[in-house]
Amino acid sequence: MGPRLMKLLIICTLFIIYACAPTTQQTPIKKEKPTIEIVPQAPVEIKNLDNVIVVLDENKTSQKLFFEEFTNSNLITELDKKIIFYYDIEEITDEKINNTIIIGPNKSDKLILLKEKLGNNNLILSLTNDLTLKRQFNEDQIIFLGMSPFFHVAKLKQELFASTSVAVLYKQSFYGVRINNYLKKLYIGKYIKSSPYTEEPQDIIFSIKALGDLAQYDNVILIDDTMVYKNVLTNLASQDTIYPYNKIYLIDNFLEQRNSISSFYNQINRANISNIDLKSAKDPHREFFYRASVNMAISIAHEIIKTKEFSKIVYSDQLGFLEVKDLTINYPIKFD
Repeated sequence: MGPRLMKLLIICTLFIIYACAPTTQQTPIKKEKPTIEIVPQAPVEIKNLDNVIVVLDENKTSQKLFFEEFTNSNLITELDKKIIFYYDIEEITDEKINNTIIIGPNKSDKLILLKEKLGNNNLILSLTNDLTLKRQFNEDQIIFLGMSPFFHVAKLKQELFASTSVAVLYKQSFYGVRINNYLKKLYIGKYIKSSPYTEEPQDIIFSIKALGDLAQYDNVILIDDTMVYKNVLTNLASQDTIYPYNKIYLIDNFLEQRNSISSFYNQINRANISNIDLKSAKDPHREFFYRASVNMAISIAHEIIKTKEFSKIVYSDQLGFLEVKDLTINYPIKFD
């Protein structure tokens, strides 16, 4: 057998071997999503909560509002406990906090830092409104008292029960992105198309056009806690096919006083409270709800210290009696 024939035979043999070999596929390596560890703890023993501390921050406005409610509360004078105030988490020098009712903090990042200071048997009456932090705490370890836009999104889910397709326009900001992501996770089973915008007029126009023909959507949700939302509505009204305002819902977390909205912008649906006339509130709405959350924190602390029990019904001068449900206050939100 000549060299050329031998070489050809080897090539053919190798071809047959590799052709018959099973195909191998590389399985893509899935990146593990970071998980937040919740350290299991014994259920909070209400009867052993003997101390009260308040965690605020250096914001003068929130301090002023807090102390106005705090000093005017008749419940505070009935407590025979010394209440310790902190204005920064780092001021808490104790190794761990135990058997304590903690009122505050106001901000989400401070709440995360506070978690590192917790020992055993504590109840946090948080004045924050970031419900994405719920999963970082044990079930009976915290109550979120702040009025939250997440409540609005959850209530709106009931309003849009029959809708199958929803367009979402959201401000490209921390607020807008966060609420949009929460909405998409919550509204399972609906066709949702989201489009972000900035405050630039051309960007707003582009964002609306990116949604396509608006007539295909049962509803439009607008997520914006700034006055830029008005420019968006103006552009929606200038489209070839004007989208009906009564099908638009605004998630603004009570940006505007409900008694000062012009008739043009009042045509859309926005959150309100069903058990009071919010239009009569003298304070800006966000200050109004902050005062209510402080009132509720004082009410809960008073009930626990005086009775060694917690009925999960709380009272505030602003909103009356409300229920604690799923680690939050069950605010009676409606859309109108």
